[in-house]
Amino acid sequence: MTEGQLLTVREAARFTGFTEACWRSWILRRKVPFHRINRSIRIAARDIEKLLEESRVPAREQQR
Repeated sequence: MTEGQLLTVREAARFTGFTEACWRSWILRRKVPFHRINRSIRIAARDIEKLLEESRVPAREQQR
């Protein structure tokens, strides 16, 4: 994905593996930033990547 790319809800769902309904729910509740262009909804690729990075849970270090 390019830095300034805007994705549709369907594209965001395919990229992340979450359903379109999940994305639409997040948009409705304003849990994710989005762009409204007329009646069209777009999500910035950088916002999706930021969301995924912020929700990342690191692995535990193995104890010996």
